[in-house]
Amino acid sequence: MRKPLLLSSPTFQFLICVFGIVFSSQMFGQKEINVKYVSGDSFKIDGVLDEPMWQNAIPTSNFTEYFPTDNKETAYQTEISMLYNEAYLYVAIKGYAPGEQYKTPSYERDYSISGADIVNLMFDTYSDRTNAFLFGINPFGVLREGIIYGGGVDGDLDLNWHTKWIGESKIYEGYFISEVKIPMSAFKFKEGVDRWKFNTMRSDTQSNTKSSWSKVPQNLNQFNQGFFGDLIFERPLKQTKSPISVIPYVTPSFNKDYVNNEESFEFKAGFDAKIPVKNSFMLDLTVNPDFSSEDVAASQNNVTQFEIKQDETRQFFIDNGDLFNGFGDTNNALPFYSRRIGVDTDNDGNTVIVDVNAGAKFTGKINNKLRIGALDVQTGGGKGDYIPANNNLIVAAEHKILKKSNVSAFFVNRQATNYDDVYEGVPDSISRKTRYNRVVGSDFNFFSEDNTIDALVYVHKSFTPGISTNAISAGTDLNVEKRKYSLGLTTQYVDEGFQSDLGYTKRVDILRANPNAKFRLYPENGTINTIEFSASNNSYWRASDDLSPREIYNAAYVKFNFTSGAMLSLTGNNSFIRLSKAFDPVGTSDDAISLPIGDYNYNDLELGFQSDKRNALWTEGSAMYGAFYNGHKFTADVTFQYRFQPYFTLELQAQYDDIQLPEPYSTDQLWYLGPTFNFTFTKSLFFKTDIQYSSQAESFLLVSRLQWRYAPLSDIFLTYNDVKTTSPYEPVQKGIYLKINYWFDINR
Repeated sequence: MRKPLLLSSPTFQFLICVFGIVFSSQMFGQKEINVKYVSGDSFKIDGVLDEPMWQNAIPTSNFTEYFPTDNKETAYQTEISMLYNEAYLYVAIKGYAPGEQYKTPSYERDYSISGADIVNLMFDTYSDRTNAFLFGINPFGVLREGIIYGGGVDGDLDLNWHTKWIGESKIYEGYFISEVKIPMSAFKFKEGVDRWKFNTMRSDTQSNTKSSWSKVPQNLNQFNQGFFGDLIFERPLKQTKSPISVIPYVTPSFNKDYVNNEESFEFKAGFDAKIPVKNSFMLDLTVNPDFSSEDVAASQNNVTQFEIKQDETRQFFIDNGDLFNGFGDTNNALPFYSRRIGVDTDNDGNTVIVDVNAGAKFTGKINNKLRIGALDVQTGGGKGDYIPANNNLIVAAEHKILKKSNVSAFFVNRQATNYDDVYEGVPDSISRKTRYNRVVGSDFNFFSEDNTIDALVYVHKSFTPGISTNAISAGTDLNVEKRKYSLGLTTQYVDEGFQSDLGYTKRVDILRANPNAKFRLYPENGTINTIEFSASNNSYWRASDDLSPREIYNAAYVKFNFTSGAMLSLTGNNSFIRLSKAFDPVGTSDDAISLPIGDYNYNDLELGFQSDKRNALWTEGSAMYGAFYNGHKFTADVTFQYRFQPYFTLELQAQYDDIQLPEPYSTDQLWYLGPTFNFTFTKSLFFKTDIQYSSQAESFLLVSRLQWRYAPLSDIFLTYNDVKTTSPYEPVQKGIYLKINYWFDINR
């Protein structure tokens, strides 16, 4: 008999404990920075503060260390000064340092800040501690911008948000100065307000410190909006109309298909548009989008029973997309997973790329509490592959309750638009996709005032032809994050009939419980910054079979974080898996004998490591050895990076799995190699090559891209790709693409 999803007595006591801590939590003291009004726009943005207007600015400093300690002012301070008018916000940054050996991996905009110098300015313009605009600049004048979402609790940052702004830096003896000019139209805010929430963080590689203007405890993320201070404007703000942005593109391309021995020349054109609506909403449009210039998604060996979720790299789906992507359990039950759009499977189960014809996205705030959004994309299909064209829709709303918590709801609909045409005359032996799939649901997200405690409760239901019952996905997630300890409890329930065609559902027919705890020590002085101990249990039971165990994972680790930025950890894992169907973890041969149905219990040890990322050559990764099902496995997953600042970066991701199973089951050595070569010749000219080799998939991929940013946010891309099989080594497809886009701003 199916058992309902109910909280056990220990879980109930845990909830009481959590909410008891909520009411006793204290925030760090709030700081203020005053912004003076200035007339005109006679600033020259050059890193030289010689304009008389800067004498009216009120500088603020007193940055507090975040790393290696969080209980003192940092030795090398940062001064922030701001001025504003109706059109622009001006920021001056003066950062002191012990020398002039600043580090940057690249001149490229939106660069990675690992082991690099950076000052990030973060503006919560609605003061709701939910989302924030981020503008970053380093001592070389390299810029980055993005959107912080989820209150910054987990450090979630979307660098695919773009806007036009300028900034320059100049290095002096003992300090650098960065000067920034941001259009007020780049922000979204309510007219008449005179204050925003604000914080700024700095990474200084020479003194090996991280600091922030408003103090953030070390155990929390520096993006955490619970610790933002106040940015107070001299006069109430007036709305500035944001421009309408239109980004047309053309892409001539040549392709050679070696499998079908076909050559083709194509000319593709389309456009993106960003249309502000009353300065609180944004309508994004895309027509006939081209993704040939997007970054290559990283891959890896997969020796599990489950699909591996990958990050989205297509800007249209990421930009302002946090409203759609945050529902449910991120790792196990997402009702909306945008990478499903543009990809389908044919009748033989092979992955097929389908055209994205057009899309629209509308997001914004009705008021300070209610945020809404809708995303609708039309994709094509093919009768030869038995794939219907589909309309893919998600509508979402988020309403703020309490001080900074929210209740959200969504509706997802995949609807075949030419279903009858595709399957007309098709024999019954051909399996058919469903005419539609729909999912509705609601999430409750609780955040304490300083974001040290968060909780999630969600319930989702799917609607699919032929499935009338048992289609619920529900769960909870509770986390307490204190300086010396962390507590967490995740529960999950997914019916065997739950289905989300546009989502990511790792397992169905399960009841799950995942308690975990961490304890941290902070040694005084010495080379070790923190010592962390952790233990967790992650158990899955089959919900339709009287809760019989399905998978149980126990783990315990100790981790040493060094003041240099290096890390070393040792983890012990115990795994129990009950296979309900035969499974071949090697997956390199169609003739392999799969592991039989049954119970498997095994143990392994994992060593994790990371070197100091400030060095020109650094590495991070893990090595694991132990039992694996009824055999043994050694895994090494390592990333190396070499930086010749700032012109060249080589990054190599390498994964090796040596799987040894007894006869007659599979035994093999699996390799995945993913080197990336990145050249930054200037702040506007870049060359990047990605190579991916997988012995498990028997594939080789090479993508080379030359990018020239000839105008602000306007680019010319020349891309070459080459796909081969490796066993035997034969060409599959080659192509060369020229993409030209231009960002027009139409002022209103």
